[in-house]
This record gives sequence, C-alpha cells and structure tokens, in this order.
Amino acid sequence: MKHEEYYTIPVPKEYLSAKHKTLVKINYVLTTFTAFSGLSDLYVLRALIVMVVWTCSYRDVWCYYHTDIVVRWFLGEPKSKSEIHRRAKRLKTEIKDVFKKYVKELEAKMEALDDYLPSSALYGRVGKLWAVDSFLIEVPFGKTNKETFKKKFELELRRRNYKQAAKLLYHYLNSKVRRRFKGEFAKKRNRSYFGFKVFTLMSPTMIVHEIQVEMANFPDNKVGFSVSGYKVVDRGFLGKSSTWLIGFPSFRRYVEFFGIFLRRYWRPYATNREMAELFVYVIALIYNTLIYTSVLSRVPES
Repeated sequence: MKHEEYYTIPVPKEYLSAKHKTLVKINYVLTTFTAFSGLSDLYVLRALIVMVVWTCSYRDVWCYYHTDIVVRWFLGEPKSKSEIHRRAKRLKTEIKDVFKKYVKELEAKMEALDDYLPSSALYGRVGKLWAVDSFLIEVPFGKTNKETFKKKFELELRRRNYKQAAKLLYHYLNSKVRRRFKGEFAKKRNRSYFGFKVFTLMSPTMIVHEIQVEMANFPDNKVGFSVSGYKVVDRGFLGKSSTWLIGFPSFRRYVEFFGIFLRRYWRPYATNREMAELFVYVIALIYNTLIYTSVLSRVPES
C-alpha cells in the first residue's frame, strides 16, 4: 500500500503506536470515501472513534486532544465532554444509513482487489452467502438498586428460600437507587451476563454489513436481516426460513474475528440500547477499515 496516500501527519512513521496507526488508517477512509460526505457531524464520529480505540470516556477525548499530537491532528478541534455526548445522541439517527453506504462503497473497492482478499472470500463465489452470529456485551447491573433486589427476590421465591426472599423484599422497598444501565440478564455457557446482544451480518470478504443490538435475553431466531442469499448460522437460530442454513463451520469461523474485536474494544460506553448500537457501529467501522487496509497492504505499490 502506498503510505503517502493517507500518511499526512508531521510525525515520523516509526514513532506511531498501534493506536496511532489505526487513527491514520481511519482518517484515510473518512477522507476518501464519499459515504461520509453526507454525514452532518463528522467531528463526533471522529471523537467516538478515539473513544473506542483508546477505550476511554468522553472526558478523556478532550484530554487526549490536549496531550496527544496524533489525536489532535485526527480531531482537528477540541470539544467538551458534554458537547460530544449531546451531539452523539443526534448521530445515532444517521449512523445506520451512513454505514450501509460506506459498506457498499467498501465492497466495490474490495472487488477490485480480488486477488488479495482473505481466503474466506472464496465462499462468495459459490453463491450469495452471509455469516450471521450474535455476541453478548456487558454493562454493570449494580448490586444495590431496586431492579437488582427485585430480580434476586424473584429468584429466591422460585427456590422457596422465603427467609432470604423476605430480606430482599425489605431492601427492595427501602432502596431509592434506580439502575443506570438499561440492559437485561442472559445466560450463556453456564455464565450469567447483563447487557445487550449484538447481531452481525458478515459477507465472505469478512466485512460487517449490518448490525442489530437488542437486550441480552433477545432470542437469536427472532433477528431479522432482510438481504438476499443464504445466511449461515448456528443452532441457536433454528426456526428461521429455509434461506437460513446451519453448517459451513469453515466459513462461519470467520465471523468470530469480529466477536473477538468487539470484546477487545467494548466497554460500558452507553446506558441504553440505542446508544450501545451507535458504539457497536463505530467498532464495526474500525474493524471494516482495518480489514480493508490489511488487504491494501498486500497490493504491490506498482
């Protein structure tokens, strides 16, 4: 890949950390893809990207602007944490359409690099295949709020442990604290989770095309991705139509790359499902960009 195409900051390449290199690659995509030209607030998207890459808070974005030369170059201007948060709420209504346009443009560019695509792309030549999977992301449930006391009270009642249930009922009636994060409980592989469930639709080129975020207890077989072709899934999606196939383990394993990436960069950025979905879209944008630039790096400069 010709690094001069996107490497325009006044910092020697050898001084860039992995995080800084990620920002440089994403800046290349943000400035060269037409999909982002229609976004009303590109600055906030950049700020959220910094939050995800550094797994930090809104306030930390402001701090990094003043202490990190690459972050300052990437953002262009400083904004307070309250302004970034306020403007991010508006961005959640636009991100889905912008992401679809971005992915369409990205796939067109990937097709031109057919000889350098990952081996998973071979599955795209035998028919229109999609890999669909779900991943749980966690947020704090809180131990002393009314909702937690109520859930524990109901659990002890089912166990017929009435003495403990009475104590929990007392705490529930006297607690004035409400749960901050609006997730739900779910169990997977004998472990309890509290938070949300992320559904992803991935093409054979390892590019994430669509995202759906629901509460953690949302059934897998209720998800809906309205695209043509066959969706390759696991047994948790049983009950879908004949276009949903169980099998192709050698193809489905590629979707786990995004699952690992999601777990690496997720932190409790948002308190509700809608804002959580916004941050998952940002994580997917970063993931897709890194897949694309890794393919570009295999292309000879000539």
